[in-house]
Amino acid sequence: MMQVTARRISIRDLRFTGIVGVFAEERSHHQTLSCSVDIDFECPPDREPTFTDRIQDTIDYESVIRDILSVSAAQSPMLLERLARLIAEKISDRYPGIRSISITLQKVPTPVKDIFAESIGVSITFTPENPR
Repeated sequence: MMQVTARRISIRDLRFTGIVGVFAEERSHHQTLSCSVDIDFECPPDREPTFTDRIQDTIDYESVIRDILSVSAAQSPMLLERLARLIAEKISDRYPGIRSISITLQKVPTPVKDIFAESIGVSITFTPENPR
């Protein structure tokens, strides 16, 4: 029998709009943002989703996406780093057993004039201080 040694839920390139930025021009309108998330988590042996096949024993992608969208709609931070923290905290509050949440946020296209990059952004990994 195979043993589960790690679990990760991944969401790639979720596109939405939000207000994030330091400069007045960035704060005057919504920008397109891209978010990718990896969530490493644990499950009790009696709730192992590879056996139970129940959504309530794992992390629901749709709930994570709704959390990302609701945080972005409700907040207008200056920095992508702050938005990443707010998203990580919202997800962590919903689900027990999270070991880490890695978030990559990008502005698409880059808001910096005369810069010819597809996007600019940050990647941060958060670990709960007191895992539940």
